[in-house]
Amino acid sequence: MPEHNQIGLVLQGGGALGAYELGAARRLYRDAAFRPDVIAGVSIGAITAVLLARPAAGLTPLQALEKFWQLVTVSGWFLPPAFQQYASIFGNPNFYAARQDVLNLPNWTYIYDTTPLLDTLRQLVNVEALADPRATPRLMVSATDITQGQITYFDSADHGLTLDHIRASGSLPPSFPATTIDGVAYWDGGLFDNTPLGAVIDRLQPAPGAKRVVYVVNLFPNRTALPRNMLEVYEHLSNLQFANKTYEDVKLMRRFNEVVALVEALDKLPKDDPAFSNKDFKAAFAAVKSQEYVAVPDIIEITRPELVGGTDGSDFSADTIEKRAAEGYRQAERALRER
Repeated sequence: MPEHNQIGLVLQGGGALGAYELGAARRLYRDAAFRPDVIAGVSIGAITAVLLARPAAGLTPLQALEKFWQLVTVSGWFLPPAFQQYASIFGNPNFYAARQDVLNLPNWTYIYDTTPLLDTLRQLVNVEALADPRATPRLMVSATDITQGQITYFDSADHGLTLDHIRASGSLPPSFPATTIDGVAYWDGGLFDNTPLGAVIDRLQPAPGAKRVVYVVNLFPNRTALPRNMLEVYEHLSNLQFANKTYEDVKLMRRFNEVVALVEALDKLPKDDPAFSNKDFKAAFAAVKSQEYVAVPDIIEITRPELVGGTDGSDFSADTIEKRAAEGYRQAERALRER
């Protein structure tokens, strides 16, 4: 990867599946030239993003992410091996805790309290740098405005961020409570859009001589075999809810690449060229140029091949975490090699 590349990193949400992002990060950050200019994430992807973008003092991005997964791995020693994948149902000490007010159960709107997550992130995140809009790389997380039913992007370059912005991005109902920021209640950003690729493309501005590359880590595959039973139907429906839905948008944006090339070619013509003597051409050229079309960057996808089902999103057992991390490393290696 040339050092002058402008790099974006997009991270999907998916609970415990985020260990796959750990593996992908292990491979990507192995290259010294991998220094993202923009990192965007949703839900667990937002947690991955903040750890990579704003690690606490004394920690590298990868060290902060490694320590997070060490802390949220649940041993399940009190359960037989076959049942350890269910251990997090009772809570995850460094991530979320089960509510105790069972007498108020009819009025519950969530099951777990996420205060432990804030305590964990305070150990691993440079909170002062997180609040600084001048800090780099640019960090972006998203959440769903509950009452408006719209996506909201929180961009570090605007006013800086807080840990509540990270928690809001992962406030997936009914497991977790809504997070209120400036009087607005938010749920998980993945409910609206689990792949903030378009937002990263908008913010990864081109620079002279620089090539733009965006890495997208997909936790939910789009492709699958035709479902053969109701369980597989349900699994595929669940996957489609959170899968990458940007393909048609990217296809449309790539059609504008030709417009970008045409505008750049015309812009190199001398201003006394006969074409500019035609007022209709001159007006049309000015109008198109004013739109500031930007060519679509190279997009490299690192995608889990298996459908998500059952307790996959809540399985924080040690064996599963390391298995997913190893898978993420392998798929990242393959994506880089195929590129």
